[in-house]
Amino acid sequence: MIWTRLLGFLNRITEYITMSFLVLATILILLQIISRSLLGSSFSWTEELTRFLFIWIVFLGAGIAFKHGSHISIEVFFNKLPPKVKMIVQSLVAVLCVIFFVVLFIKGVEITANSMGQVSPGLGIPMGYVYLVIPISGVLQMLNLIDVSILFAKTGKFPGGNVKSSMKTH
Repeated sequence: MIWTRLLGFLNRITEYITMSFLVLATILILLQIISRSLLGSSFSWTEELTRFLFIWIVFLGAGIAFKHGSHISIEVFFNKLPPKVKMIVQSLVAVLCVIFFVVLFIKGVEITANSMGQVSPGLGIPMGYVYLVIPISGVLQMLNLIDVSILFAKTGKFPGGNVKSSMKTH
């Protein structure tokens, strides 16, 4: 119960941040277009900030994708497996993903720490702030993977299911 509430809260916050970044990036791109059209030149910082926002959107979105079961998978073969084999395959995939997310976290922390002295040319901010999303995403993906794995162990199903079931109106 606490796990579900805490992860739900974390995912909602992540979704709001991601949506806000997407809206801000859209506004910045619009500002860039308007300033080029009306002024004949653009602001130097908008393109860089938009790029940084998209980096954060992609990495945070990867964590949210686990919540909804939206990552690419080959369900045709998996669905034809017997239940016990499905559990073994899913466990193996989960272990491999956890290993990847641990490496993503560790290397992300290293990259973030090592790049705090490097400053972005347009905004003048430490690049470590841009790369900070890498370890954050690793943790978010790992937490959602654990949650999805628990759901699979209990029900034998993933969130979202196949394309047909995810397009149903709720």
